[in-house]
Amino acid sequence: MKKYKAAIFDFDGTLADSGEGIINCVLYALHKYGIEETDREKLTYFIGPPLFDSFRDLYHVSDADADRLISFYRERYRTKGMLESRLYEGIPELLHALREAGIRTAVCSSKPETFVRQISENFGILPELDAISAVTFADKNADKAPLLQKAMDLLGVKASKEIAMIGDRHFDMEAAVAIGVSAIGVSYGFGSEEELKNAGADQIAKTVQELRSMLLEEG
Repeated sequence: MKKYKAAIFDFDGTLADSGEGIINCVLYALHKYGIEETDREKLTYFIGPPLFDSFRDLYHVSDADADRLISFYRERYRTKGMLESRLYEGIPELLHALREAGIRTAVCSSKPETFVRQISENFGILPELDAISAVTFADKNADKAPLLQKAMDLLGVKASKEIAMIGDRHFDMEAAVAIGVSAIGVSYGFGSEEELKNAGADQIAKTVQELRSMLLEEG
């Protein structure tokens, strides 16, 4: 008997290490806006949350200027940023094994859906995904719970502990808790174990292999 009916994944920091591309695009946007940022580590804050909130929170800009910065960011992301990422080792095999086991798979991301689809296609994992729930270019909502609910609706599943939301940041765990599904954190991404625990993670995987063991009863 399968432990889970569906596995719903965050994208950045969970399926893909996209930190380099995101940070490079933030630096590009800030430069065009007139800010010269030298602390790359500070910009890891941008990996996960909606860009609109991140620009406002870190640089205290107006809503209109946050929109300008996002436009600058996407100028570079469309042409270069998307290519400056890699799947975590073992992710393609995990997604394939889940599908083989009859477990539905989906992405739930605050990244625009166009980018999620294009990157997934470039990586060759799009055929392993049953659904993608992501934002539009105009969406500024920081609450991930509606995206998780949309992913479940697309998969045709209802809230239960047999549905797993997997992610590396507190947004993912909080959404899982709010909807009433299993919250599985991954500490190999960009969030800490403490952040994940405080947000309500039921389990935390330190590696993709540990995550595979949690999702699949193998061996």
